[in-house]
Amino acid sequence: MILDKMAKNHTLRLLHYNVVIVTAGVGSDTMGATVTFFIQSSFDPPLITMAIKADSRLYTTICEHRYFIANIVERGNRDLATAFFKPQFLTDGTFGRIPAQPHAAGGAIIESAPAWLGCKVINIVEEGDHHLVIGKIDAAGVSDEGAEAMCLSETGWHYGG
Repeated sequence: MILDKMAKNHTLRLLHYNVVIVTAGVGSDTMGATVTFFIQSSFDPPLITMAIKADSRLYTTICEHRYFIANIVERGNRDLATAFFKPQFLTDGTFGRIPAQPHAAGGAIIESAPAWLGCKVINIVEEGDHHLVIGKIDAAGVSDEGAEAMCLSETGWHYGG
């Protein structure tokens, strides 16, 4: 049987992924980028899994520092998500014009994010053009309990498929 690429792409785009800004690194090496392949993968222990482009600066930084912050992007906040399409570096408490606070273990918490998760990298699966990074949640914060998370499927962007 031959794979129908159009059907594959359409079906993969039906899957729901959260849009997050992942930050990693310490000091002048602290950077952030938009990630769209992000899911919870275990309750006990609490794990998340995300796919990061293997040749990206974010992937290199995560591999080096083994810790990251996943800043949840609020539904409808396309400006925040698109601001990190190109990686941003933390300088004087901001990513460009976006205020953030460095996290003690690495990465940074974006002030406008309604919630965030701090994760220690416990495994990286190096398959394909995006490698799977599995993180164990060891810190979390909420600044807006009523906010809803942005999903890739609602953006009109077609990163998957």
